[in-house]
Amino acid sequence: MYNIVIKPSLINEIKKSKYFRQNLGLVATIEKNSVRDYNPDDKFSYFYNTRYKTVIYSQGNIGDITFYIDYYIHDDLIAVYYNTEEFIFNYDFPLVKEKGIDFYLGHILKTMEEEYEERIKEAEETKLEVKKEGNAETLVSNPGNVSYDDLKAYLDNKEKNRYSI
Repeated sequence: MYNIVIKPSLINEIKKSKYFRQNLGLVATIEKNSVRDYNPDDKFSYFYNTRYKTVIYSQGNIGDITFYIDYYIHDDLIAVYYNTEEFIFNYDFPLVKEKGIDFYLGHILKTMEEEYEERIKEAEETKLEVKKEGNAETLVSNPGNVSYDDLKAYLDNKEKNRYSI
């Protein structure tokens, strides 16, 4: 499921799509214990509200793409969210005029998916980096230059040799 947050004037461009279906969304805040709080039923809206401390309003959807407006966005930007990952794009008016809004949304989603795959690969590469092994002797020989890995190696070595004496 994709969520797109834009400024109010751009929603009129999105509404030109023949696949756009307007909805009224959920209530942004609810009353709990005599205090107004964000509504946790709309999961994305709740995530966005707690992250940016602003209220967004659902406008409609195209398939599994839900569109929200944020009155505090003043630039011609499109913020696409996929699995809480944020992708920011500049709205390209000439491309929309030439190819249409449906083509442009497909183009954005394709670019976003390629970028998402790159992020996943980068995360896996950083996870696969070789961690340096700690030196247990550093604790005794040079105590001012001890790292966490050195301390961990010392404690592991001490635990391993605990019953050997």
